[in-house]
This record gives sequence, C-alpha cells and structure tokens, in this order.
Amino acid sequence: MRKLRFILLFLLFLNCGKKEENIIKLTFWQFWTNPEVKPTIIKLVQKFEKEDSQIKVEITDLTWADGHEKIVVAFSSNSAPDVLELGSDWIPEFSSQGVLEDLTPQAEKIKNDYLMWEPATYQNKIFGFPWLLDTRVLFYNKELLQKVGLDPDQPPQTWDELLTACQKINKLKPQAYGFGANSAERHRLYKKFLPFLWGNGGKILNEDGTECLINSTEGIEALEFYKKLVQAGTIENQRMLDEAFMQGKIGFLISGGWLLKEIKKNYPQLNFGVALIPKPAENKGNSSSFAGGEFLMINKKTKHLEQAKRFVEFMTRPENSLKLCQAIGSSFPSAKEALSDTSYQNNEHLKIFQEQLKFAVSPPAHPKWVYIEETIEKAVEEVMYAKKSPKKALDFAKEKIDQILKEK
Repeated sequence: MRKLRFILLFLLFLNCGKKEENIIKLTFWQFWTNPEVKPTIIKLVQKFEKEDSQIKVEITDLTWADGHEKIVVAFSSNSAPDVLELGSDWIPEFSSQGVLEDLTPQAEKIKNDYLMWEPATYQNKIFGFPWLLDTRVLFYNKELLQKVGLDPDQPPQTWDELLTACQKINKLKPQAYGFGANSAERHRLYKKFLPFLWGNGGKILNEDGTECLINSTEGIEALEFYKKLVQAGTIENQRMLDEAFMQGKIGFLISGGWLLKEIKKNYPQLNFGVALIPKPAENKGNSSSFAGGEFLMINKKTKHLEQAKRFVEFMTRPENSLKLCQAIGSSFPSAKEALSDTSYQNNEHLKIFQEQLKFAVSPPAHPKWVYIEETIEKAVEEVMYAKKSPKKALDFAKEKIDQILKEK
C-alpha cells in the first residue's frame, strides 16, 4: 500500500512538473503604478491568464522619471521584456533602431477600428498598437472669473480673451494668479507651449524631417504670447499647479484628465469648467492641443512572439481598455467602439476632452524626438525666465535641432 501511494505521489509530481514546463512566461513592463489603477492592470492580466492558461505574465512597473533610460539600457543589454508600454513620443526612437516587432499585418486588420496609429508608424510599418489616448484642455475657475467681472459660463475662445482674463485675475495675487505655467519639467513643458504653435499654423519640422521650422513667424508669435501668459501668472511644477488650482488659487491651467479625478476625489465643491485651448483669433488658426497616448509594443527578440501578440490584442480590446480608462478616470481608449460608452457621453467635462482630441496634434514621429523635445523645452524655459527673447531662443533652438537632425 505504501509502495502504491509512493508511486502515485511520484506520478503526480512528474505531472505537475510537466505542466510547469509547459507554462510560457511573458514579461510585461508598464507605467500604471497608481494604487487606484494598478489593481485593474493585475485583474486584466489575470483574466488573460485564465483565457490562455499556458501563459503567465510577469509585470514590472516603470516610472516616467527614469523609465525611458531603463528601456534604453534594457534593449542595449538584450534584457528588454517581451511586451512593453511606450509613450507615443518615445516610439520613433525605438522603432527606428530595429528593436521592435513589425506588427503591420496584425494592425491592418483592425486599423479602421482604432485611433492614432501615426506615432507607431515608421517608414510605412506599424510597430505597436495604440492603447490609451489623452490630450490637454484648459481648466478654468468660475468663481475667479465672476470675481473679476467676467462671465463664468463663457470661457475664453481666443488668445486675447485668455490673456485679458488671466491679467485681470492676476491682479488678485497673492490670493490668486491668472495662469499656471509649468516649470522646467521633462516631458511636460513642451506639451503646454506647442498647442499655441500648432494652433497658430506653426510646425516643428518640415515634411521630410530634415529641417527645423520652429523659429517661423508663427512659432515666434506663439512663444511671445506664451511669455505674456506666464507673466500673468505663476510658475510651478505640475503637481503644485494642479493643487493650487484645486484650492482656487489659479484662474486658468492647461492640464490633463488626471486633474478631473483629483478634483472629484479631493475638491468636489470646486466650481470649475474645462474648455478647448483658445485659438489665435476668431478668424485665425484653431484650438489645437497635444495628442498623446500609450502604446503596446513587442520586443523583436522575444522568444514568445505569438503569445505576445495575443496579449497585446487582449489588452487593447475595447472592453478591456475601457475598464482601464475608467480606473484611470481620464484617459480614452484608442478603440473607437469604447468611446461611445455612456461614461464619456454623459460627462460634460470628458466630452470636452473628446472634442479637443479632434484638434490635437502628435509630435513628429522622428527617431530623435526625445532630444528635439528637450531643446524646445530649454528654449521655452529661457523665455519664461527672461534669459532670451522668443526670437533668439527659437533661432538658437533651430540651430541645435538642425544639428540633431544631421546626426546619425
């Protein structure tokens, strides 16, 4: 009897060992570390593992502060994950290096059902699936508008209207400031200036990406206007600006959907509104903004290509990306089907975000964008702190960016 029991236990051990051997482990690097969002990532991964019981997904969290550097190091040392999340403005750098899997055949099948393929497209090939979308809009404090004699239900629609409102509110300082301007934070400052450049008809690069055009008349006008906005407000990092706005100390602030969630959670009594970013004039330009998003990419050297494709397809399904966006409280699924969900259509603020997406622009899909972006931010910073005039700052930025474009 003992011998029989031993044999059965031995066979069970062997069987478990075989099952363990058949399990494929996928590594997934992602940025959603917020305690209110991460559980949804975990639940989605668990759901995927139930659908495909032979796959286990190992999640590694990254931060926006040093995530880019970690990804660069991982690819250079052949230790990159099977699947990774990339911000839209990082993709060209990696797709041009040949480290990402070409997903064009899979993308072509669903291309019409999803938005914003441009950042993932390089030399007519698609290297990732759009997952989540976001943009920036103008937040405004209705009580402060009323306090300075302006209609709280009529947010500014042009540059002049915005500047006038900011200047009036700024007279209340230090109790309140007109405009909240971002300090020199990486990956943030350019997103606040470029909407005015794009809205004014300006461009960063020419069509073939060989020359910088940022110091055009349109670009200089945009930076001159942005300088006036900064002078009619206060300069702080994004976290401090968001907090000051929620405390009723800032009249106007360009921010993202995350602020909606923070207001609802911590300052539900705040009387505020959101609007499209104002255009240059009633009969000039448009209400442009920054178009960004999160994309899912596959390491070209993955040993589990088919499984990685299944995982990316699963995470970008309309119902799954919608659940994640609802947990985030602001982002929008790339899947068009999910955008018709009542959680968006019945929310007056999120509807403005959806409208802003129609006029939003993605930065040029250039392999050197991260370095171009840094140069633009430096130029804007110099103008904000009165170190250079808008023209001199953009002329210098053009020279530096042209050098970057020539580097191999």
